[in-house]
Amino acid sequence: MAVIVNADDFGKSEEVNKAISEAFHRKFIARTTLMVNMPYADDAIKMALQQGFADQVGIHLNLTEGRPLTEDIKSNPLFCDKDGNFHAFFHTTVKHRLYMDRYALGQIYKELKTQLEKYNQYGLKLWHIDSHHHVHTDYPVYCVLKRLSQEYSFSSIRISRNLYFGGNALMRLYKKIYNDSIKKLCRETTDLFGSYQDYETYVKAGGGVPQQSTLEIMVHPMYREDGTLVDTDIPMVTENLFGSLSDR
Repeated sequence: MAVIVNADDFGKSEEVNKAISEAFHRKFIARTTLMVNMPYADDAIKMALQQGFADQVGIHLNLTEGRPLTEDIKSNPLFCDKDGNFHAFFHTTVKHRLYMDRYALGQIYKELKTQLEKYNQYGLKLWHIDSHHHVHTDYPVYCVLKRLSQEYSFSSIRISRNLYFGGNALMRLYKKIYNDSIKKLCRETTDLFGSYQDYETYVKAGGGVPQQSTLEIMVHPMYREDGTLVDTDIPMVTENLFGSLSDR
């Protein structure tokens, strides 16, 4: 089984950047994905270049937090508040996760294309694509990503979270259809994706992970108040988290 551990949210804050840098240094993660619209994106890139992991930095497409890079989308209350900041409203409603009009799709296209261009200007070459709050798994955003995949050579795209049992039957069907579609957009995806907590729950419930499969685990490195490096998805020390994964 091939396991890829990805740290989301690079560039989000000074603390997150430092935590991700330490996670690389301690070999807890294989790659990270950058939020190019966030205030500490430039600092993140400087850090990656200085510490030698720039070739392990993909892009964390973002439509739900911080300020957009384009102007048009700021005026749409579906995406932004009155001050022009992303507020994630569209991602909280089933209707808009399944349908948006042409005007909104055009705004998404401009914003994501601008984020991809900024990633390109940094000189980064990994071209792994995922997204903040998994918005690229919303159907309208997927449609935009499909269009963008014809303009950019994505090396890999994160699939929809599928490391679990049970759940809504329609959601499971949507995820299967979505993941089958994602695999047609680029040359590389993993077979399974989820958090470490998803993985532990899945295995304890009897889920078998085929030896020839590929698995992506997402983590969000940060520090506890006592300075301990942790993954915010689960209440445990990051060293134990990654140590247990590497033992499998």
